[in-house]
Amino acid sequence: MKMIVKPQFWQLFTAATLTASTFINAVTLYPSIAENKVNTTQVSQTVFTLSGHTAPISTIVISPDGQTLASGSDDKTIKLWNLKTGKLLRTLTGHKEKVTSLVFSPDGKTLVSSSIDNTIRLWNVQTGKLNRNLTGHSSAVISIAISPDGKTLASSSYDKTLRLWNLSNGRLVHTFKVFATAVVMSPDGRNLISGNEDGTIKRWNLRTRRLIANLVPPKPQNPMFESQRASAVTSLAISNDGNTLINGGYNDFHQSIQQTDGKNIKVWNLRTGKLIHNFADGIGGINAVAITPDGKSFITGGLGHKISIFDVKTGKLTRTIEGHAGGIYALAVSKDGKTLISGSGDKSIKVWRL
Repeated sequence: MKMIVKPQFWQLFTAATLTASTFINAVTLYPSIAENKVNTTQVSQTVFTLSGHTAPISTIVISPDGQTLASGSDDKTIKLWNLKTGKLLRTLTGHKEKVTSLVFSPDGKTLVSSSIDNTIRLWNVQTGKLNRNLTGHSSAVISIAISPDGKTLASSSYDKTLRLWNLSNGRLVHTFKVFATAVVMSPDGRNLISGNEDGTIKRWNLRTRRLIANLVPPKPQNPMFESQRASAVTSLAISNDGNTLINGGYNDFHQSIQQTDGKNIKVWNLRTGKLIHNFADGIGGINAVAITPDGKSFITGGLGHKISIFDVKTGKLTRTIEGHAGGIYALAVSKDGKTLISGSGDKSIKVWRL
């Protein structure tokens, strides 16, 4: 989803993953959810909690029809939940290490998962059976994304490669030699965007597989720490119109030796390539980011127990949400912008009304 002298990548993400699944369909909350005592308990007014994982939640994603929630965890399992009833549908097992990222195919029939065990797995959502196991990465797979047409899967790994796969046959079609720590597809399906270990943002043309833009954050101006650089990108989210990109990073200002700029939130204008906002919110990493469907607000979660909501235009904090007893490692926003779902180090998933 973190150490000094230079924070190690897996410490940066603790129990979390880099998830790029921000645009999801609306979730309707029914009274039966609060009444279901098996897997769901009412927490407060507009919140309910899904419990069942035995380790921190690392990634969450909602199916295209908005009916099913998939959650991945450090407990090596994936759980599918019915969002109308709050009922646990099934648990998918097979990964040998932590699950790092999840994404549904556009038709909702396939769920793709990645793990620290170096593999990518394709699951049949209806049956829970494993359809295919993609191997080839020589180290942990960090982040995955699917193109809007469902034909191409992108995966980034700690082996310092970014790979493209043909989802219909599982074949590897291209490898970029870059240490991408987070990936997301543009809404029009033309570009793959990667956040990188050096803090840069790269835009790749999916058709030509060429680098078309390299967004470079400003070098920190601190005479006491000349080796400082922008922190590695820990999470990415792109707006529905494809014009705004949010990236989370790491704030190490609480440590005796700072090796990053300490600014763990960056907002980019993708039309101009300009950095709009660059600031810190709390200590440590911002492990999850999301943008509301109207593009006016963005949401962050990290090592702190709170969820923060900011205005995209001004960068000002407009609201905080509290209730988790652990760090926030996964976020997703419904298509209508009224529902927020969060996954935490406290092993729970919470659904909030925005």
